[in-house]
Amino acid sequence: METKITEQYFQYETNKYFRGNAHSLQLGSFGEKKDPIGAKAYLDVQDAIKPIYLASRVKYNTTTKIDWSQTNKTEVEAEGAFKFFGININAAVDGTYDKAKTAKLELINFAIDEGPLQRMLNEDADGARKYLANEGNDGRVVSEVWVVTEGELSEHFSTSGSISVSASAVGNALDVTAKGGKHGSQTIRLAQGVVFAYKLHKVKDWNKDKTRIENLEADWKGIG
Repeated sequence: METKITEQYFQYETNKYFRGNAHSLQLGSFGEKKDPIGAKAYLDVQDAIKPIYLASRVKYNTTTKIDWSQTNKTEVEAEGAFKFFGININAAVDGTYDKAKTAKLELINFAIDEGPLQRMLNEDADGARKYLANEGNDGRVVSEVWVVTEGELSEHFSTSGSISVSASAVGNALDVTAKGGKHGSQTIRLAQGVVFAYKLHKVKDWNKDKTRIENLEADWKGIG
């Protein structure tokens, strides 16, 4: 799969994911999109949807290898030292460009599909829905994230026959657990600070009084 890392985005196939302010958000964060049509567009976080509402809707999507030789330190560490996960390490640890190259770190993707996201905003996440209604055209919610892992853990997730998601007992986070194989049960804790890149969704259509979302639309990183 074609990938590319720059200071402002991570490209996977033809889609570009935002990187700006990634360290401040998590899956389910919502807020205002700053510099919305500019090269440095990013999400200014207002708050995050409660993990209890997210857990049944989040899914593991895919993993991808990165040719780190095609990147540089400035690009990879644009948000500072990033976080990565390893075998038997469910809380992420600090990573650097040099570590990424030598350990051949990979990326894992977790997401909420558009249909479940819309139902959650309409039925459960009242605070997020009201914020989006009040914020207007620049209101966004994080619907997909990439996190960095060691290759062995990435392979474990990609070959696991059982992946479950639950609200973590530790802070405002989600625990994604893959079971089976030689590594048994392995957990990635999706919390603020571990996101490498992200995708946004915006409200395309509201009902008449903006109390219910009729249609959502994906928002990818554009120019720059």
